[in-house]
Amino acid sequence: MKKIMLDSWLELQFISNVKENPSNTKFAFVISKADLKKDTYENNIWVKEEKRYFQLTAFNQESFYIWLDDETILFSSGRQKDEQNQSLSTDFFKISCNGGEAVKLFSLPLIVTSIEVLNEGKFVLTALSDVGHPNYHEYSDEKKGKLAKKIKEDTFFDEITEVPFWANGAQLTNGKRNRLFVFDSKENKLTPITAPSMTVGDLTVNKQTGKVYYAADNFKNVRSLFSHLFELDLKDLIVTKLSSSKFGIYALQIANDTLYVLHNQRKTFGMSENPIWSTFDFEKKSLVDLCDPFYSTGNSIGSDVRLNGSPLIKTWNDKLLFTLTVEDHSRLVSLDSQGQLTTLFDAPGSIDGYAYINGEWYLSGLFNHNVQQLMKIENGGLVDFADFNDSYIKGYVVAKPQKISIISNNDTVDGWVLLPEDFDKNKLYPAILDIHGGPKTVYGEVYVHEMQVWAALGFVVMFCNPHGSDGKGNAFADIRGKYGTIDYEDILNFTDEVIKCYPNIDVNRIGVTGGSYGGFMTNWIIGHTDRFKCAVTQRSICNWTSFHGVSDIGYFFTPDQAGASLLKIEQHDKLWFHSPLRYASNFKTPTLVIHSKADYRCPIDQGYQMITALKEMKVDSKMVVFNNENHDLSRNGKPKARQKRLMEITAWMEKYLK
Repeated sequence: MKKIMLDSWLELQFISNVKENPSNTKFAFVISKADLKKDTYENNIWVKEEKRYFQLTAFNQESFYIWLDDETILFSSGRQKDEQNQSLSTDFFKISCNGGEAVKLFSLPLIVTSIEVLNEGKFVLTALSDVGHPNYHEYSDEKKGKLAKKIKEDTFFDEITEVPFWANGAQLTNGKRNRLFVFDSKENKLTPITAPSMTVGDLTVNKQTGKVYYAADNFKNVRSLFSHLFELDLKDLIVTKLSSSKFGIYALQIANDTLYVLHNQRKTFGMSENPIWSTFDFEKKSLVDLCDPFYSTGNSIGSDVRLNGSPLIKTWNDKLLFTLTVEDHSRLVSLDSQGQLTTLFDAPGSIDGYAYINGEWYLSGLFNHNVQQLMKIENGGLVDFADFNDSYIKGYVVAKPQKISIISNNDTVDGWVLLPEDFDKNKLYPAILDIHGGPKTVYGEVYVHEMQVWAALGFVVMFCNPHGSDGKGNAFADIRGKYGTIDYEDILNFTDEVIKCYPNIDVNRIGVTGGSYGGFMTNWIIGHTDRFKCAVTQRSICNWTSFHGVSDIGYFFTPDQAGASLLKIEQHDKLWFHSPLRYASNFKTPTLVIHSKADYRCPIDQGYQMITALKEMKVDSKMVVFNNENHDLSRNGKPKARQKRLMEITAWMEKYLK
């Protein structure tokens, strides 16, 4: 078997967007593959029937789709556009699972973000809209052309009138809203439902009653984190506001006329508080708490071998289906209208998507320490039925994580170690400490390519879930106002335990790295200890005072997580106390700074401040800036940039640790 190399990930096929047809007799999914030469990803739709699976599209642009009916898929694609015809529109095509070519069904003069089938050729959808041009969808081609020309002429300046004014990966979003529309494809009529200044979150459709339920917020100046709940009657397009007050709405689902709402008030544990499930009482116009799963709904298990996601909240008969992040793995559960929570599948690994067809369960995800697979649940276990990544799994040596748990700050902190192949207890090894982002995410026993590369190169790789991580309830995850204290202690305590368990780790050759929150912690570490031989800080935070006003989430994330506000002068000392830059005079560790210019989550000014401080302190340091990438570079950045990033990090570690 071969050793995993830096570029081995280019062989992978990524699985996403798993969705069943209406009668649960087949499901579709998207297979994506990196093309390094073209510096892009090829995306195509596949279908799984009872006895076979097959590729449905082959134009390499298809990833956004829905089921029109049991045999037909509707998807968006730019297959009929060229460089001169890239207007603000979305083209939709339909294709039969029984064969034949894709046929263009309709084109909408908007960038569509979601779409649901209603009946008789009608759809409900959300699309990007500009408050300055709320009727853009009605503009003539001539008027659109004049507007496009005006926008091009005015590219030398921007106007900012609200917060947030940009979004990670989306550039300037000032004045942009996610607006609700109803579209009649037979009459080619597009009807806006929400006001131009209102932005829509999740929505769900009750086809039996002809009602659409959605979360939305009408804002000016500063966007709220809370939304109202609304009802749209499709018969007369009348909208009713159902909620008397706003709350944080994460998801909406309908099952047997029961409206399920995943929400929180963020009063006890702040913005990272785990949401709970409630039903909506239409008579009393209020939420009725149904179930607090303790764990967070969804999947926060970190890996760099996924590309896009799949729906993780669905309905099944009269029940709700969703996944939970439980300690270090995923759990698939069902919830009924009486609040009964039932476990359907629980095992080490990550459930990235799932489907129920012909009485059988299928999962896509990371299991058995391998890259993504499509699996079938049989007798409580998993059976691989597709061969998308079989050659990779069978062809490479994969290091298996060795679990190490410690007691730190009165709680159990779980972590793992990856050992090089043929690990020799009589030989000294360099090591790398890898810190996850979030902080409310988790590491698990899943494949992470960068870690496997380092283990294959002879490094011991260590990683853990300190306080602040997901998977252990609200109290464990709550480190508001504590950044750099108990989490820092947990990480160093874990490092000490790893060295005790593996005394042939060379303590003079340990490096540290991490991204986002992991970058914050890397910055914090080099300002508080010299025990690490080198460091790589990625997409990091170093200064809460500047982060507050520059990040797309800074205005609410900073006061919530740092426990202090830039707008309150008496809290400035605390804000600065938790900023790694405050301790720049202690910087001695050779440090590589990795940052993306279009990162608006942890903006690049944070990286610039770090490299400036490091250079002023005469620390051996370098900064690598990725011009056209954002905060998600390591996960779904363009192939060349992803490859360059990993090469730079690995070269820095080898320079100082070998």
